[in-house]
Amino acid sequence: MTADAAQRYTAVAVALHWVMAAAFLLMLTSGLSMTYLDIDKSLKFNLYQWHKSLGVLLLAAFVLRIGWRLFHKPPALPAFMPRLEALAAKAGHIALYVCMIAVPLSGWAMVSSSVYGLPTIVFGWFEWPHIPKIAGNEAVNTAAKNAHWLLAWFFGLCIAGHIAAVIKHAVIDKHNLMPRMWFSGARCKKGETP
Repeated sequence: MTADAAQRYTAVAVALHWVMAAAFLLMLTSGLSMTYLDIDKSLKFNLYQWHKSLGVLLLAAFVLRIGWRLFHKPPALPAFMPRLEALAAKAGHIALYVCMIAVPLSGWAMVSSSVYGLPTIVFGWFEWPHIPKIAGNEAVNTAAKNAHWLLAWFFGLCIAGHIAAVIKHAVIDKHNLMPRMWFSGARCKKGETP
């Protein structure tokens, strides 16, 4: 393995990162739209079905991502990073991972405990089962709705913090960290720290 490769995430990790990032941003946007915009009821119903379908796929992607991470050690944080920033980076990544699983799980619990009992047909391919023994449970449904809403907002803040950190490293610290989590054609300019 070359020194450059040792400082980069694997191609699978990079692909999962960017696909999941785009999907979660779509999920947050659609969730906000369904909650706060005055949308035609039929369009809102379709948006809910699409939102639930993508949530199921993101649960599967999360399992794949965790599995990959367990068997492929990520690159170490750069040596120039101060200890406090390194701790913040680790805490931020843990928070992002917790949100990646907790937001879809709370949504699944919300759908499963709904009094309406509407099925989740994942993009018309197959029916995703409800969590057993909570159908129509209003207490669970209320807790799941509240958790889903709070976790989604927290997730949005974590994503904003993650993006802000990348910008801070590039603009203020003059360290281009993007090649670590970009596709293999990306290279640091001469003099930059990968």
